[in-house]
Amino acid sequence: MTTVRFSRLGAKYLAFAGAAARRTLADRTLLLGRTAFLAVILFTFSRIWHVLGVRVGLPGVGERELLWYLALTEFSMIATPGISLKIEAEVRSGDVASRLVRPVSFAGASLSEGLGEAALRYAVLAVSGGAFAYVLAGGLPADPRGLWLAVPLGLLATVLNVLCQVAVGISAFWVIDTSPFQWIWHKLTFVLGGLLFPLELYPEWLQRLAHATPFPLMCWAPGRMALGFAPAIALVSALQGLLWVAILSGFLVALSRGARARLTVSGG
Repeated sequence: MTTVRFSRLGAKYLAFAGAAARRTLADRTLLLGRTAFLAVILFTFSRIWHVLGVRVGLPGVGERELLWYLALTEFSMIATPGISLKIEAEVRSGDVASRLVRPVSFAGASLSEGLGEAALRYAVLAVSGGAFAYVLAGGLPADPRGLWLAVPLGLLATVLNVLCQVAVGISAFWVIDTSPFQWIWHKLTFVLGGLLFPLELYPEWLQRLAHATPFPLMCWAPGRMALGFAPAIALVSALQGLLWVAILSGFLVALSRGARARLTVSGG
């Protein structure tokens, strides 16, 4: 009976993910907009680095590898939907009360929707962004084998990003306006995640600080695979990513329970 119940519950969450993916596919304007945004970013930095003749001081790493690094870090970031804004809007309007009475977890349903939307966006951006990077960089990285490892790491990065987005959104039960948390999340991902440049270029103390957080796994880990074939780094990053998925999932469950209790106490 327990197995059947979990199977049915899983099917419900898959239905939420599938519905979100179909809505995303129907909104082709948004998909094209994000694809164009990625193209602009890659083109801009390719021109800047070409003019400056950037030298990063890492063996075998030049403009081509840096551009592929940037493409891989941006995939999961741009693919991540603004699910936190959707949750915040539902809390502000009071519509969240009707969603809380559903026979599924509100946080779980929001997470499923976010993952469904992100998966479709990631697939589109991986194909189009890969094509942009190939053209702008003038080919593949010096050792392209790492790109195969970047795919699962990029998907794991997207899961972590969506988990953070849902957690930020649920904080609206307490703060209403989640924009400060959004700002903090974006800036920490930008700096500690190594969004634009590999963490290897950071001071040693900042590298240690970054690797003590989940942020490098959201950007640097998949991007690092463009700098060379590193299966050991990929394996360690994957294991760390799975650990952070478990930690953030537990935090999300606790946050969701606290939100439900707060709504009940407030008369919702």
